[in-house]
Amino acid sequence: MDKLFGVMEVVLPVVALVLIGIFIRRKKMVSEQGMSEIKTLIMNFCLPAMLFNTFYAIRFTWREGIVLLTLALVTLLAFIAGRFICPLLGIRQRIAPYLCTTVEGGSIGYALFILLFGQEHLYHIALLDVGNALTQWSLVMTSLALLSQGKSSRKELVRSVITPINISIALGVLFSVTRLGPALSATPAGHILEAVLNLVSAPVGAVIIISVGFGLTLTKIEWHDTIRGIAARAGIYAVIGIALYAIMFFLFPEDPLYRYASVLFALLPPTYAYSVYAKGESEQSYVGAVLGLYTILTIIGFTVFAWILA
Repeated sequence: MDKLFGVMEVVLPVVALVLIGIFIRRKKMVSEQGMSEIKTLIMNFCLPAMLFNTFYAIRFTWREGIVLLTLALVTLLAFIAGRFICPLLGIRQRIAPYLCTTVEGGSIGYALFILLFGQEHLYHIALLDVGNALTQWSLVMTSLALLSQGKSSRKELVRSVITPINISIALGVLFSVTRLGPALSATPAGHILEAVLNLVSAPVGAVIIISVGFGLTLTKIEWHDTIRGIAARAGIYAVIGIALYAIMFFLFPEDPLYRYASVLFALLPPTYAYSVYAKGESEQSYVGAVLGLYTILTIIGFTVFAWILA
Protein backbone atom coordinates (compact mmCIF):
# COMPACT_ATOMS: atom_id res chain seq x y z
CA MET A 1 0.00 0.00 0.00
CA ASP A 2 2.84 2.38 0.83
CA LYS A 3 4.37 1.64 -2.59
CA LEU A 4 1.06 2.40 -4.31
CA PHE A 5 0.73 5.73 -2.52
CA GLY A 6 4.36 6.53 -3.35
CA VAL A 7 3.72 6.00 -7.06
CA MET A 8 0.45 7.95 -6.95
CA GLU A 9 2.27 10.83 -5.30
CA VAL A 10 4.52 11.10 -8.37
CA VAL A 11 2.14 10.10 -11.18
CA LEU A 12 -1.14 11.77 -10.22
CA PRO A 13 0.31 15.30 -10.39
CA VAL A 14 1.41 14.54 -13.97
CA VAL A 15 -2.02 13.18 -14.91
CA ALA A 16 -3.76 16.11 -13.21
CA LEU A 17 -1.66 18.67 -15.07
CA VAL A 18 -2.22 16.92 -18.41
CA LEU A 19 -5.98 16.91 -17.76
CA ILE A 20 -5.84 20.61 -16.89
CA GLY A 21 -4.16 21.24 -20.23
CA ILE A 22 -6.86 19.27 -22.08
CA PHE A 23 -9.60 21.06 -20.10
CA ILE A 24 -8.40 24.59 -20.76
CA ARG A 25 -8.05 23.79 -24.47
CA ARG A 26 -11.58 22.39 -24.77
CA LYS A 27 -13.06 25.24 -22.75
CA LYS A 28 -10.98 27.71 -24.77
CA MET A 29 -9.74 29.31 -21.58
CA VAL A 30 -6.40 29.84 -23.33
CA SER A 31 -6.07 30.28 -27.08
CA GLU A 32 -3.51 28.51 -29.27
CA GLN A 33 -1.64 31.79 -29.55
CA GLY A 34 -1.82 32.32 -25.80
CA MET A 35 -0.37 28.88 -25.03
CA SER A 36 2.31 29.45 -27.65
CA GLU A 37 3.26 32.70 -25.92
CA ILE A 38 3.34 30.99 -22.51
CA LYS A 39 5.63 28.28 -23.92
CA THR A 40 7.83 30.96 -25.46
CA LEU A 41 8.20 32.58 -22.03
CA ILE A 42 9.09 29.23 -20.45
CA MET A 43 11.57 28.27 -23.18
CA ASN A 44 13.26 31.68 -23.36
CA PHE A 45 13.50 32.55 -19.66
CA CYS A 46 12.36 29.97 -17.09
CA LEU A 47 13.90 26.81 -18.53
CA PRO A 48 17.24 28.47 -19.45
CA ALA A 49 17.45 29.80 -15.87
CA MET A 50 16.88 26.29 -14.53
CA LEU A 51 19.44 24.72 -16.86
CA PHE A 52 22.15 27.28 -16.13
CA ASN A 53 21.52 26.81 -12.43
CA THR A 54 21.73 23.05 -12.93
CA PHE A 55 25.08 23.02 -14.73
CA TYR A 56 27.14 25.97 -13.59
CA ALA A 57 28.34 24.62 -10.22
CA ILE A 58 28.73 20.90 -10.99
CA ARG A 59 32.00 19.08 -11.64
CA PHE A 60 32.45 18.44 -15.37
CA THR A 61 34.95 15.69 -16.21
CA TRP A 62 35.99 13.54 -19.17
CA ARG A 63 33.14 11.15 -18.35
CA GLU A 64 30.54 13.83 -19.04
CA GLY A 65 32.31 14.54 -22.35
CA ILE A 66 31.98 10.88 -23.32
CA VAL A 67 28.27 11.02 -22.47
CA LEU A 68 27.76 14.00 -24.82
CA LEU A 69 29.51 12.29 -27.71
CA THR A 70 27.72 9.00 -27.05
CA LEU A 71 24.28 10.62 -27.12
CA ALA A 72 25.13 12.52 -30.30
CA LEU A 73 26.06 9.20 -31.91
CA VAL A 74 22.97 7.45 -30.52
CA THR A 75 20.67 10.06 -32.08
CA LEU A 76 22.43 9.63 -35.42
CA LEU A 77 22.17 5.83 -35.27
CA ALA A 78 18.45 6.07 -34.41
CA PHE A 79 17.96 8.28 -37.48
CA ILE A 80 19.77 5.78 -39.71
CA ALA A 81 17.80 2.87 -38.23
CA GLY A 82 14.53 4.69 -38.84
CA ARG A 83 15.37 5.20 -42.51
CA PHE A 84 15.80 1.42 -42.91
CA ILE A 85 12.97 0.19 -40.68
CA CYS A 86 10.12 2.48 -41.80
CA PRO A 87 10.16 1.32 -45.47
CA LEU A 88 10.33 -2.31 -44.29
CA LEU A 89 7.16 -1.73 -42.25
CA GLY A 90 5.40 -0.16 -45.22
CA ILE A 91 5.03 3.28 -43.62
CA ARG A 92 4.11 5.75 -46.33
CA GLN A 93 4.84 9.01 -44.52
CA ARG A 94 8.13 10.63 -45.59
CA ILE A 95 8.59 12.18 -42.13
CA ALA A 96 8.33 8.81 -40.33
CA PRO A 97 12.11 8.11 -40.11
CA TYR A 98 12.61 11.48 -38.42
CA LEU A 99 10.07 10.59 -35.74
CA CYS A 100 12.20 7.52 -34.94
CA THR A 101 14.94 9.73 -33.53
CA THR A 102 15.47 12.69 -31.14
CA VAL A 103 13.66 13.11 -27.80
CA GLU A 104 11.55 15.83 -26.21
CA GLY A 105 13.67 16.61 -23.18
CA GLY A 106 12.79 20.19 -22.33
CA SER A 107 9.03 19.99 -22.72
CA ILE A 108 8.38 16.80 -20.75
CA GLY A 109 11.55 14.86 -19.90
CA TYR A 110 12.91 17.43 -17.47
CA ALA A 111 9.56 17.80 -15.72
CA LEU A 112 9.17 14.04 -15.22
CA PHE A 113 12.75 13.66 -13.99
CA ILE A 114 12.30 16.50 -11.49
CA LEU A 115 9.16 14.83 -10.12
CA LEU A 116 11.11 11.64 -9.43
CA PHE A 117 14.52 12.89 -8.35
CA GLY A 118 14.34 16.64 -7.70
CA GLN A 119 15.59 19.70 -9.56
CA GLU A 120 19.03 19.50 -7.97
CA HIS A 121 19.72 16.29 -9.94
CA LEU A 122 18.36 17.53 -13.28
CA TYR A 123 21.83 17.60 -14.86
CA HIS A 124 21.75 13.79 -15.13
CA ILE A 125 19.10 13.80 -17.86
CA ALA A 126 19.91 17.29 -19.15
CA LEU A 127 23.40 16.06 -20.05
CA LEU A 128 21.86 13.27 -22.15
CA ASP A 129 19.54 15.77 -23.82
CA VAL A 130 22.44 18.07 -24.72
CA GLY A 131 24.18 15.23 -26.56
CA ASN A 132 20.91 14.45 -28.32
CA ALA A 133 20.52 18.12 -29.30
CA LEU A 134 23.96 18.19 -30.94
CA THR A 135 22.79 15.80 -33.66
CA GLN A 136 19.15 16.86 -33.56
CA TRP A 137 19.75 20.45 -34.63
CA SER A 138 22.93 20.11 -36.65
CA LEU A 139 21.82 17.16 -38.78
CA VAL A 140 18.29 15.83 -38.27
CA MET A 141 16.38 19.12 -38.29
CA THR A 142 18.58 20.58 -41.00
CA SER A 143 17.85 17.55 -43.18
CA LEU A 144 14.11 17.80 -42.47
CA ALA A 145 14.08 21.52 -43.24
CA LEU A 146 15.62 20.81 -46.63
CA LEU A 147 13.21 17.90 -47.22
CA SER A 148 10.27 20.17 -46.41
CA GLN A 149 11.51 22.53 -49.14
CA GLY A 150 11.38 25.36 -46.71
CA LYS A 151 14.66 26.59 -48.17
CA SER A 152 15.77 27.62 -44.73
CA SER A 153 18.57 30.13 -44.93
CA ARG A 154 21.84 29.58 -43.14
CA LYS A 155 20.84 32.34 -40.72
CA GLU A 156 17.58 30.54 -39.85
CA LEU A 157 19.37 27.25 -39.28
CA VAL A 158 21.93 28.93 -37.02
CA ARG A 159 19.08 30.58 -35.12
CA SER A 160 17.50 27.16 -34.56
CA VAL A 161 20.71 26.00 -32.85
CA ILE A 162 21.62 29.16 -30.94
CA THR A 163 18.61 29.16 -28.63
CA PRO A 164 18.36 30.47 -25.05
CA ILE A 165 18.25 26.85 -23.84
CA ASN A 166 21.43 25.83 -25.68
CA ILE A 167 23.17 29.06 -24.69
CA SER A 168 22.30 28.57 -21.02
CA ILE A 169 23.60 25.00 -21.07
CA ALA A 170 26.81 26.05 -22.86
CA LEU A 171 27.40 28.85 -20.35
CA GLY A 172 26.65 26.53 -17.44
CA VAL A 173 29.12 23.93 -18.73
CA LEU A 174 31.71 26.68 -19.35
CA PHE A 175 31.35 27.98 -15.79
CA SER A 176 31.64 24.41 -14.51
CA VAL A 177 34.68 23.42 -16.59
CA THR A 178 36.57 26.62 -15.73
CA ARG A 179 35.62 26.21 -12.02
CA LEU A 180 34.15 29.71 -12.00
CA GLY A 181 30.76 28.26 -11.14
CA PRO A 182 31.77 26.32 -8.01
CA ALA A 183 33.80 29.31 -6.82
CA LEU A 184 30.87 31.68 -7.35
CA SER A 185 28.43 29.24 -5.72
CA ALA A 186 30.42 29.35 -2.48
CA THR A 187 30.03 33.14 -2.14
CA PRO A 188 27.08 35.29 -0.90
CA ALA A 189 26.71 36.63 -4.45
CA GLY A 190 26.35 33.06 -5.68
CA HIS A 191 23.63 32.36 -3.13
CA ILE A 192 21.70 35.43 -4.33
CA LEU A 193 22.12 34.34 -7.96
CA GLU A 194 20.80 30.87 -7.18
CA ALA A 195 17.81 32.32 -5.28
CA VAL A 196 16.92 34.43 -8.34
CA LEU A 197 17.37 31.50 -10.73
CA ASN A 198 15.27 29.20 -8.52
CA LEU A 199 12.41 31.69 -8.45
CA VAL A 200 12.51 32.32 -12.21
CA SER A 201 12.56 28.58 -12.96
CA ALA A 202 9.84 27.61 -10.46
CA PRO A 203 6.93 27.38 -12.98
CA VAL A 204 8.79 25.14 -15.46
CA GLY A 205 7.59 21.67 -14.48
CA ALA A 206 3.88 22.44 -14.08
CA VAL A 207 3.53 24.70 -17.12
CA ILE A 208 5.40 22.30 -19.41
CA ILE A 209 3.17 19.35 -18.50
CA ILE A 210 0.01 21.49 -18.85
CA SER A 211 1.20 22.48 -22.34
CA VAL A 212 1.65 18.80 -23.20
CA GLY A 213 -2.00 18.15 -22.32
CA PHE A 214 -3.06 21.28 -24.19
CA GLY A 215 -1.30 20.08 -27.34
CA LEU A 216 -2.60 16.50 -27.41
CA THR A 217 -4.51 16.01 -30.67
CA LEU A 218 -5.73 12.57 -31.70
CA THR A 219 -8.15 13.38 -34.51
CA LYS A 220 -8.09 12.05 -38.10
CA ILE A 221 -5.60 9.33 -37.25
CA GLU A 222 -4.25 7.13 -40.07
CA TRP A 223 -3.83 4.05 -37.90
CA HIS A 224 -1.82 1.98 -40.41
CA ASP A 225 1.14 4.34 -40.50
CA THR A 226 0.72 5.67 -36.96
CA ILE A 227 0.88 2.32 -35.13
CA ARG A 228 3.77 1.11 -37.26
CA GLY A 229 5.64 4.39 -36.77
CA ILE A 230 5.22 4.19 -33.00
CA ALA A 231 6.32 0.54 -33.00
CA ALA A 232 9.42 1.39 -35.06
CA ARG A 233 10.49 4.13 -32.66
CA ALA A 234 9.68 2.07 -29.56
CA GLY A 235 11.80 -0.80 -30.85
CA ILE A 236 14.75 1.46 -31.67
CA TYR A 237 14.67 3.20 -28.30
CA ALA A 238 14.24 -0.05 -26.39
CA VAL A 239 17.63 -1.10 -27.76
CA ILE A 240 19.03 2.38 -27.09
CA GLY A 241 17.75 2.34 -23.50
CA ILE A 242 19.44 -0.98 -22.75
CA ALA A 243 22.71 0.17 -24.35
CA LEU A 244 22.67 3.52 -22.50
CA TYR A 245 21.94 1.80 -19.19
CA ALA A 246 25.02 -0.40 -19.66
CA ILE A 247 27.20 2.56 -20.69
CA MET A 248 26.09 4.65 -17.71
CA PHE A 249 26.75 1.73 -15.36
CA PHE A 250 30.28 1.47 -16.77
CA LEU A 251 30.99 5.23 -16.61
CA PHE A 252 29.20 6.07 -13.34
CA PRO A 253 28.96 2.90 -11.24
CA GLU A 254 28.66 5.02 -8.10
CA ASP A 255 25.75 7.15 -9.39
CA PRO A 256 22.53 5.23 -10.23
CA LEU A 257 20.74 8.43 -11.30
CA TYR A 258 22.56 8.34 -14.63
CA ARG A 259 21.16 4.85 -15.22
CA TYR A 260 17.67 5.99 -14.23
CA ALA A 261 18.05 9.00 -16.53
CA SER A 262 18.94 6.70 -19.45
CA VAL A 263 15.74 4.67 -18.87
CA LEU A 264 13.54 7.77 -18.72
CA PHE A 265 15.35 9.22 -21.74
CA ALA A 266 14.49 6.12 -23.79
CA LEU A 267 10.80 6.46 -22.82
CA LEU A 268 10.42 10.03 -24.09
CA PRO A 269 8.49 10.99 -27.24
CA PRO A 270 10.10 12.57 -30.33
CA THR A 271 10.75 16.29 -30.19
CA TYR A 272 7.58 18.35 -30.56
CA ALA A 273 9.44 20.58 -33.02
CA TYR A 274 8.48 18.13 -35.77
CA SER A 275 5.00 19.63 -35.83
CA VAL A 276 6.54 22.83 -37.24
CA TYR A 277 8.00 20.97 -40.23
CA ALA A 278 4.93 18.88 -41.13
CA LYS A 279 3.49 19.77 -44.54
CA GLY A 280 -0.05 19.10 -45.68
CA GLU A 281 -3.07 17.85 -43.78
CA SER A 282 -2.10 14.16 -43.93
CA GLU A 283 1.41 14.72 -42.62
CA GLN A 284 0.26 17.16 -39.93
CA SER A 285 -2.34 14.62 -38.78
CA TYR A 286 0.27 11.86 -38.72
CA VAL A 287 2.78 13.89 -36.73
CA GLY A 288 0.10 15.05 -34.28
CA ALA A 289 -1.13 11.47 -33.76
CA VAL A 290 2.35 10.02 -33.23
CA LEU A 291 3.37 12.78 -30.82
CA GLY A 292 0.08 12.60 -28.91
CA LEU A 293 -0.06 8.81 -28.60
CA TYR A 294 3.63 8.52 -27.79
CA THR A 295 3.24 11.14 -25.07
CA ILE A 296 0.50 8.99 -23.53
CA LEU A 297 2.78 5.94 -23.76
CA THR A 298 5.55 7.96 -22.11
CA ILE A 299 3.31 8.78 -19.16
CA ILE A 300 2.29 5.10 -18.87
CA GLY A 301 5.94 4.06 -19.02
CA PHE A 302 6.81 6.71 -16.46
CA THR A 303 4.14 5.30 -14.14
CA VAL A 304 5.60 1.80 -14.40
CA PHE A 305 9.12 3.18 -13.88
CA ALA A 306 8.02 5.09 -10.80
CA TRP A 307 6.35 1.95 -9.45
CA ILE A 308 9.57 -0.05 -9.89
CA LEU A 309 11.62 2.62 -8.10
CA ALA A 310 9.12 3.13 -5.27
